[in-house]
Amino acid sequence: MGIAKLFASCLLHTVPVLLACGHAYAESTTNLTLTGHITPEEVFSFVYVPFEVDQDVTSIFVNQTYSFQGAGNSLDLGVFDSRGIGAINAEGGRTGSRGWSGGFRFNFTISAEDATPGYDAGPIQAGTWNVALGPYATNRSGIDWKLDISLSRDPKKTLWTPSLAPVYKGSLSSPKWLRGDFHMHTIYSDGKYLPNQQINNAMSRDLDFIFFSDHNTDTSNNNIAKWIPANASELLVCRAIEVTTRHGHWQAIGLEYAQQVEWRYTNASNDTGYADAATQVLNSGALVSINHPFQNCSRCDWTLDWDHNQAIEVWNGRFDPLDEVGVQWWQAELGRGKRITAIGGSDAHSYPDINGLPTTVVRVEGEKSQSAIVQAVKTGRVYLVEGPGQEIDFAVQYGNKTAQIGDVVPKSECGPGIYATFTGVGFAGADACFISEKGYFSNVSIVDGQSIHQPLPNVEFVRVEVRNSSNILLGLTNPVYVV
Repeated sequence: MGIAKLFASCLLHTVPVLLACGHAYAESTTNLTLTGHITPEEVFSFVYVPFEVDQDVTSIFVNQTYSFQGAGNSLDLGVFDSRGIGAINAEGGRTGSRGWSGGFRFNFTISAEDATPGYDAGPIQAGTWNVALGPYATNRSGIDWKLDISLSRDPKKTLWTPSLAPVYKGSLSSPKWLRGDFHMHTIYSDGKYLPNQQINNAMSRDLDFIFFSDHNTDTSNNNIAKWIPANASELLVCRAIEVTTRHGHWQAIGLEYAQQVEWRYTNASNDTGYADAATQVLNSGALVSINHPFQNCSRCDWTLDWDHNQAIEVWNGRFDPLDEVGVQWWQAELGRGKRITAIGGSDAHSYPDINGLPTTVVRVEGEKSQSAIVQAVKTGRVYLVEGPGQEIDFAVQYGNKTAQIGDVVPKSECGPGIYATFTGVGFAGADACFISEKGYFSNVSIVDGQSIHQPLPNVEFVRVEVRNSSNILLGLTNPVYVV
């Protein structure tokens, strides 16, 4: 069912106010207490609690408490302003969402001047606001919840203004491989790292770009420039959101200022919410990638469709068996003729997580910019390595021509002399494993800086994985296609 219909369904409904008290003014503040009950049948829905805001209110504080917190019950938290709870339009920018902290915070403040990380500061519009409650887990008795809300009327101060990082760093005279990380978190969602700590970590890992991707909020993107230290002028700090649904997580990569993305939909066959959101992101010029699709955590595993993503995060943090499942899934999709780009992301939240593990390396043309990185991923000009000091040079030679990663070799131009070349740095003692749609067909030991020439059989694509003696992945390339 479409998202518009979904809001009218029993899954997404507005809860009536069950108790409202304390409307008397006290030092220009109105205090409200709202209570209610969520049944076990409402788990994974979204419950909306309305409250009225008059035109003089300059600050809103909400504190959430609920029964059996941490003992079987879990209740996410967010808020929508007077523009309403309708579906967020990622392409047109229409939204009433003013923030989301999931289960990471139990209170927030929004004012014209500032806001709790994860929430959007700015003018407080008069009208009906809605606290959004997301029951994530319930025990048999359900969830008794209480919201204590304070509406303050302080003298107006300086209005908040965005602090945006530049997503363009100049033109390039020739193509360049840039090293980066597409997936990391900060205090603006459920991370413990400050943004400047993530930036310093990125520089220590020899990265050229990073994407901040906090859960269901654009607030790190909107405030990031004030966190960038002076010595990070060459680092490209880009915008993303990890769209965190009840049916898996996906990455909206390369967003514009204040661009938000809808997350409230199901995996029901008649629910077009994900398809609508992903299409809007793509139409805006950004990129859709599925995050850690096989991770063993509640509602992290992917159960939405595989038809609207241009990329997949096959490597999340330190490589583990669940990442191996992702690599093999991606290989099977390539074998079925789907051109999906493999990327990686550290998913770094707090120490000892560190960004750039893995490092995603993209070949950009024309300029060093967010849009050039997005375009490189869409065209498959990407390889992955574990970290600093590791580099891959992979291509296909046919006739007197060279096809780089992501390029297409016309089958009509393939003769008996076609071969792949691989040169690796930082992989001494590991193997270069050559792979086509038919699977692995050659393993060759790597000597640092020394080229490997591999004749190609009749293939539809060829790519390389670098694996150590324990078969742990150290690097991989996206394919060169033969069509």
